[in-house]
Amino acid sequence: MRTFGLVFKNAGFLFVSDIITRLLSFALFLVIARVLGQNGLGNYSFIFAFTGLFFVLNDFGISTLFLREASRDLNRVESYFKNFLTMKLFFCFLAAMVTVTAINFAQVSGQLRLAVYFVALATFFLCFKDSFLTVFQIRQQMFFIGLSKVIETFLIVSLGIYALNSGHGLIGLTLAFLTSYFLVFLMSAFACARLIKIRFGFDLNFQKNVLKNSWPFLFTGLFLSISFRTDTVMIQLLRSAEETGLYASSYRLMEALYFVPIAVISAIFPAMSRLHKVDKKLLKRLYRKAFYYLLVIALPMGVGTTLLAERLMLFIYGNEFLVSGVGLQILIWAGVATFLYSIIGYFLNAINKQLLFTLTAAGAALLNVAMNIPLISEFGYIGAAIATVATAYFILLALLYFAGNSGYSLDVIRLSIKPFIAVAVMTLVLLALQDLHVLLIVPVAAVTYFAVLIVVKGVEKEELFLVRKYLKRFV
Repeated sequence: MRTFGLVFKNAGFLFVSDIITRLLSFALFLVIARVLGQNGLGNYSFIFAFTGLFFVLNDFGISTLFLREASRDLNRVESYFKNFLTMKLFFCFLAAMVTVTAINFAQVSGQLRLAVYFVALATFFLCFKDSFLTVFQIRQQMFFIGLSKVIETFLIVSLGIYALNSGHGLIGLTLAFLTSYFLVFLMSAFACARLIKIRFGFDLNFQKNVLKNSWPFLFTGLFLSISFRTDTVMIQLLRSAEETGLYASSYRLMEALYFVPIAVISAIFPAMSRLHKVDKKLLKRLYRKAFYYLLVIALPMGVGTTLLAERLMLFIYGNEFLVSGVGLQILIWAGVATFLYSIIGYFLNAINKQLLFTLTAAGAALLNVAMNIPLISEFGYIGAAIATVATAYFILLALLYFAGNSGYSLDVIRLSIKPFIAVAVMTLVLLALQDLHVLLIVPVAAVTYFAVLIVVKGVEKEELFLVRKYLKRFV
């Protein structure tokens, strides 16, 4: 119970902070869409998608390895950390330099190129800051991680909206990111210094060993980046900035929901890594619970968004982006798959089966690029959405197979029965209320879904107990 309680509390901190940051970020995204239009939104999305292609180079997979190994032996955190920090500094610098070099070979305007320069530098501070936050994650002190995210996003949104309203466009917006990331980098360094001595280490044998064992994490991140970043870049280069903006508007809505698996994984990964060494039976229970509750959230998300997609696009973005509702109806199912495969992938990382995740990601990257080239050329952003969904389900099915072969199989059909019953009732409610405003339909549908889920005993007593326990603190 103590393990589940700690995971539940930490996930709660991250859920709350991520909800706040996602709402703030989405507010900025809406301002960008309305101030800069389809073309400006397309250019903004291209900048961050292009930078994201090289984002994985900032780490080379060492963060996941450091987190896993340090979680298993807390007495060696400081020894690991000083060498990890040295390597992280080098790789963050490498990622920034590769990004700056690569954009010079792309056929883009000088303004876009300058904006990428600023974002590359901003990413350097963002990635190096994450080194300090990893220490809090190892100690399972998620409150500061959540707080830093909220402060960082608040700064970005405030400065970004000011830059846009002042007429500084994309350049001013990217400078807002750079300023915000730098300030939170400084704050995180000072906070981390209160937990651990910040210094650099140069144990070459240790660092060689880390690189030897971290390469699967590197290539997993690289292949996933190719799978889910190249579509935006390819739409910009093969079609137009306007189509990139339409795709980004629907993709961003789907991506805004990713805080759920991210929060769960951040809270649960250190616990899974530790349990792999001390209690595999408890590890299996924790894995099953995490998968089940992500399934519980993902299913109504997929169905509800499919039914309300066009109304959501109209309400959020206005008439200019209404046509991208079809893209959202397709993409949301990639989001459902991502919820589920994320926990399986990190579970394989926790039990030293990371190479299986890497091989799956490699296959997904090949599949995605092979599908994107003809589909984007022929169908534009709709083709990209189809390729994204196919890629996501390829990853999900492959990881389910590998986890099962490793002794951790899941009866997905059995786990889905109760959520499907609740989704069926929720769907009837959605159809009955379709004439009401979307702001009324969504909460009524959500309450209906979770009420039915509780009635059919789709939420276990242990989780209900933990919810009541933590709610008492605020009542």
